[in-house]
Amino acid sequence: MLNEVSEFKVIGEVSNGKEMLEMLEMYSDSLPDVVITDIKMPGLDGIEATRRAIERFPALNIIALTMFGEHKYLKMMAEVGAKGFLQKSVTRDELEKAIKSVCNGNAYFSNEIMSDLASVIPRKEQAIFIEELNEHFTPRELKVLKLIVKGLSSQEIADEMFISPRTVEGHRANLIGKTGTKNMVDLAIYAIRNHLVEI
Repeated sequence: MLNEVSEFKVIGEVSNGKEMLEMLEMYSDSLPDVVITDIKMPGLDGIEATRRAIERFPALNIIALTMFGEHKYLKMMAEVGAKGFLQKSVTRDELEKAIKSVCNGNAYFSNEIMSDLASVIPRKEQAIFIEELNEHFTPRELKVLKLIVKGLSSQEIADEMFISPRTVEGHRANLIGKTGTKNMVDLAIYAIRNHLVEI
């Protein structure tokens, strides 16, 4: 599918996490724009491989492939630095959209994965918890959170809300602090799982 998109060029394929790290070292002077990895791989799995890759190359964009029901791994992948999440049944159009979104600095979640995450905690069981939690967020922070989950960048959120990118970054920092999450992707997963945004 990647080779069918004229703007994309596949520069390497590997079969496990160890080979992925070795290939990244080969391209260390000119890193790929994006790496697509399976979460489950023989030997060194996608989570550990992603953690090591991001530690070595912090700017690397990694998209994780997952199967339905593997939501327990998504948070771990987000915490180690993955920026996009796709089902293995992804279409070419969505694959292209996800790659371009992540390369533009945005997070990306397929609709199926967002629905899967949202179903983990039934809404009715979390109503009291969420009502209490929402008291800690300002209306503007919740608006920023909604746009983060939609995959918008700081500049795009600033344009949408008619505020400065610096103000957006301040809201992002506050949201991460209040939720105890590690980064924007982890924050988006938190918001989806706790029904802080409508999916």
